[in-house]
Parts: sequence; structure tokens; C-alpha cells
Amino acid sequence: MLISKKSKIVLISYLLSIILIISCSKNEPVLASVGTLKLTKKELSVQIPAGVQLTRENVSALIDKWTNTELLYQEAKRKKIDQDETLQIQLKQLEKEMLVNRLLEQEMAKIIITRQEIFDYFTKFKEDFLNEVKIMRIVVSDENLANQALLQLKAAADFKTIAQDISMDRVLEKGAESKYLSRGFGDPRAGGDPALEEAIFQLQPGQISDVIKSQEGYQIIKVTDKKKVKKDIALAEVEEYINSILQYRKSREMLDTIIANLKSKVKITENPDVFFK
Repeated sequence: MLISKKSKIVLISYLLSIILIISCSKNEPVLASVGTLKLTKKELSVQIPAGVQLTRENVSALIDKWTNTELLYQEAKRKKIDQDETLQIQLKQLEKEMLVNRLLEQEMAKIIITRQEIFDYFTKFKEDFLNEVKIMRIVVSDENLANQALLQLKAAADFKTIAQDISMDRVLEKGAESKYLSRGFGDPRAGGDPALEEAIFQLQPGQISDVIKSQEGYQIIKVTDKKKVKKDIALAEVEEYINSILQYRKSREMLDTIIANLKSKVKITENPDVFFK
């Protein structure tokens, strides 16, 4: 069979790439092997859990974990578990989520928080950092129910009684009062909601908030006590926390913008009722 000159060039390029990959693999330090599969230094480095520092003391344990996982993985393949339709769907979704996370990491890395923005936030909310508050709250999953409760409260209904009747709060159960809270309990780095925290500290003792949409549901907050615990505070004491709030907000804004832009470029249909047919 005759091979054209162009085909020869393509074949040679392909073979050279294979040789290059093999040579690179040979040069890469091998930490362990299971059958023909090898664990390289680079591959282990990628698999180290976040926050874990690789040391001579823990490297053996990490390699051993890789070995055990690989043995079980190969056994699962032999038993054709990877061909399960449900698992294939789950793996595909996992791949999507990992790619989305990497995309968001790259986009969020572009966010810049200026010193002026931090200072402006500090100036606006400085008084909050000098105080602590006690609260009661009502948490429900339905917005209409929350609005009805707010109307009752404005008509002088007892806050604790309504909380006992309808609140699904797992933190302050049955209308319980919180301990004293300071700014920082809503740190977004710990999954908190800075908007909720800001709303709470704007209230005076006895005041009740409007309905606030939060990660836990729809909330109504009542401040039962407020006390000043500091005469003054330096920006340096809360700068990192303020930066996390601004980063969180800009990230949310950027995500909303990205999604809105993508939605404008494609036709989208959603039919949730079909699930129940």
C-alpha cells in the first residue's frame, strides 16, 4: 500500500509525539505502581488534599491510599461497574462540575478589591464592629408565610409565640434568644451571609427586620439587646474580613453577569412538570 507524502509527515509527527510522551514519562519520578500503571510525582502533587502539606512523614500514607484506590478501581472495572448507566450519568455530571469550578476559579481570579473599597466599607459600618447584639428569629421556607408573619408582628403579635408556631430554625429553636453576636459571624468564607449580618446590626433593641431571603430560608429578625463592647477599632483588625465580603459580592455579581450573557446567546427551555408525568 502506497502512503502519500502528506500522510508520511502526519505519521512521523504522531510517532514523534508518542516517543516524546514515553520519554517524558520515563524522566518523571515514579512513586508507586500497580501492574502497569504508575504514580508519578506530578500526579501525586495534584491529588494532595487542599491544606495538606506533603512531608516525609505523610507521603507514604498518601501513596498507600493511591495504591488501595487503584486496586479497588481496577476491580470495579473488571466487574464492569463503570458501565452502569446511572453511574455514567453521575460521572458526566461530576466532570461538568469540575470544569465549571475551574472556569469560575479563573474568572474570580480577575476580581480586584481596592484599598479604597475596603476603607469605604469600614467607614460605613465601623459602628457595627463596636457592638454586639442578641437576637431572636423566625425562619421559614415559604415567602408568603414569612410575609404573613411579618404582618402579624406589625400588628403587635408576640414574636416568640409566632416563632414557636412556625419557625423551622434549627439554631434558635422554639423562639430562643441567641448569645451575644459580634460582626464576623456572617463571614462568607465560612458559608455565612454578610447581607443578613448587616441587616441585623442596623436594628435597635426591640426592632424587627423586614423579611430577609437567606441561605436558610426567609427570615425575620428581632434584636433583643445591643451593647457597645469597644470604644474604637482599627481597620487592620477587620480588613481581611471586609475583603472577604467584597470578594464574595463581586463574585456573585460576576457570576450573575456571566450567566446572563450566556443565556442571551442560546435558547433555553425548562419543563419541570414533565418530571411528574
